[in-house]
This record gives sequence, structure tokens and C-alpha cells, in this order.
Amino acid sequence: MSKNSALAAALAFAFAAAPLLGVANDDKLSRDKTPTGEHVPVFDQIDSDGNGMLDKDEFARGTTAENVTFAEVDVDGDGKVSRKEWDEHKKIKKQQR
Repeated sequence: MSKNSALAAALAFAFAAAPLLGVANDDKLSRDKTPTGEHVPVFDQIDSDGNGMLDKDEFARGTTAENVTFAEVDVDGDGKVSRKEWDEHKKIKKQQR
């Protein structure tokens, strides 16, 4: 399987599984809540290793954004999406709507 087809398959899975995983297409809050009832930001849900950065695998597994690529969000090109990059991208997308 080529890298492109593997990525396409991973994205297709992410889109299909998102409702089951509770990942909302929301820039601030998700449907998931902590035991105390607080909402968990989407970024925190998809940052599976909790290091405050999204690698390509986490991004592909957890995003439900419309036609957004990792490179589009990783503006500094370091191979990771920081919370700042994530928030800036969401802000730009929101302004475009």
C-alpha cells in the first residue's frame, strides 16, 4: 500500500469513527467530558500521548476537519502541530465561514 493510500485510509477511518470516539468537529469543546462534567478540548482528546503536540498519526486519527492537511496546520514545518498552530488554524477557518 502506498503512503498516500495508507493516509487516505487512515483519514477515512478517522472520519467514520469520529462520532464513535466522541471527537467533535468543534474548535473549542467536544462532546467528551471529564468525570466532573467539564468539556475536554478536541486538541487534548487527539493528543494521545499527552505531550502537547500532535504528530502526523495523531492528527490523521483524530481530526474531522473538512479537507485540511497536516502541512496546512503545521505552519512552522517542524513535523508537529502545537496547540498554538491548532488554535490559529481554527481561528482562520472560523473567519472564513
